[in-house]
Amino acid sequence: MTHRPSIHSPGRLTALAALLAGLSASAFADTGSPVVISQVYGGGGNTSAPYQNDFVELFNRSGGPVTLDGWSVQYSSAGGTSWASNKVNLPTVTLAAGQYFLVQLASQAAVGAKLPTADASANINMSGSSGKVALVKSTTGLPAVANPNPVEQPTLADLVGFGSSATGFEGTGPTAPNLSNTTAALRKDDGCTDNDDNRNDFANGAPTPRNFASALKACAGAGPVAQPIALNCPASIGGRAGEAVIGILLASDPDSIVNQATITSAAIPGISLTGFTAASGNGGEAKVTLSVDASVPSGSYPVKVSFANDGGQTATCTVNVALSGEHSIPQIQGNTGASPYANTVQTTTGVITKKLSGGGFFIQDPQGDGDVTTSDAIYVFGATTTANVGDLVRVSGTVTEYKPSGATRSVTEFASGSQVTPLGSGPAVQITNVRLGDNDLSRYEGMLVRFTGALTVNGNYYLGDRGEVVL
Repeated sequence: MTHRPSIHSPGRLTALAALLAGLSASAFADTGSPVVISQVYGGGGNTSAPYQNDFVELFNRSGGPVTLDGWSVQYSSAGGTSWASNKVNLPTVTLAAGQYFLVQLASQAAVGAKLPTADASANINMSGSSGKVALVKSTTGLPAVANPNPVEQPTLADLVGFGSSATGFEGTGPTAPNLSNTTAALRKDDGCTDNDDNRNDFANGAPTPRNFASALKACAGAGPVAQPIALNCPASIGGRAGEAVIGILLASDPDSIVNQATITSAAIPGISLTGFTAASGNGGEAKVTLSVDASVPSGSYPVKVSFANDGGQTATCTVNVALSGEHSIPQIQGNTGASPYANTVQTTTGVITKKLSGGGFFIQDPQGDGDVTTSDAIYVFGATTTANVGDLVRVSGTVTEYKPSGATRSVTEFASGSQVTPLGSGPAVQITNVRLGDNDLSRYEGMLVRFTGALTVNGNYYLGDRGEVVL
């Protein structure tokens, strides 16, 4: 009769003991994980720190896209077992092959430079010298263990013990030596090296945070990295309401064909894409016209346009469509403390009464509206023009309310960036006589005025050297 070997035989016990010892000594987290922790820095904002914030950098070292939907980054102190209380859930985003992802964490003080634009953030304060960071394919906190392993926690994608006192790590030990305010733990070969051994996969060096927009890195053996779609979209297009406006948007991809463009923001009647032309081949240029017809009323409309290629990639840009309504200067000024058109795009005409040496000028309606409660002039902030004092100009821009420090009320003006169109010589602007003791100077805001005799001016106002009443 043949006897089955007992599970209590010395050989079985020796093998089991060796396996358990290996699991307790180190964790091998999901060997071959496509996304890994590529950089850890905990000295943010400390003395001599090059950056204000701690951060963890992730990297897709594979040859294909990987979604981070439902993943999290978790932190524990060097000897700690608490993970769930130091966790940041990652957004629904797909990392392309060779793409980085930056998780911004806490700051001690405003010491050092700001990080590049973070792709996720949380107020987690890491040690500047030694600790543990886990990348988890779940938003559930890891159990209270010092050294998690993928046998018991199958959602564990990557684990980095940084600094010599870390009690959780992959392989033969944590990264060494300890980090400092000026050093980070960097995965070798820009994140490509992964032998499930923190001590040998990482080296200390100056922190070099990379984010979603950083250049892609192709890892050896992972296949070619798909290049992203490159967009050439105007930040804004604008004109006067009642007139058609167009803008040209371009897109290309070095290794794919851009073959689609769609508006992905809420539909706006009268705004559409027309005349789309797909790229003729890899690296070719796709072209589409953003068309705004004359029916669209004045206002500001942010329009998102998404381009796609034959490789399944997409890229989106936002074009702000700004259409101005046309009103007289007195209408824009209004007869209250603030303009009824504040924070809207408007167009008006007026005669330049004064140009400032540093940019900006005053314009005035030469006829006015005959209403003593409204000003006939307005200031165009920061704008330059070839037109001279006495010339008529058309100004299009955003009407804003500027309140100087210590003032009790604001002044209405056209914001920086307004468009100025010279219209030739304008009619003469008559000087307005202001009676002594008039305490409501806001009605003369920006206008040419004449005072006679002594005048005590309200503390919120003073007289310019040509008589303009300004705040």
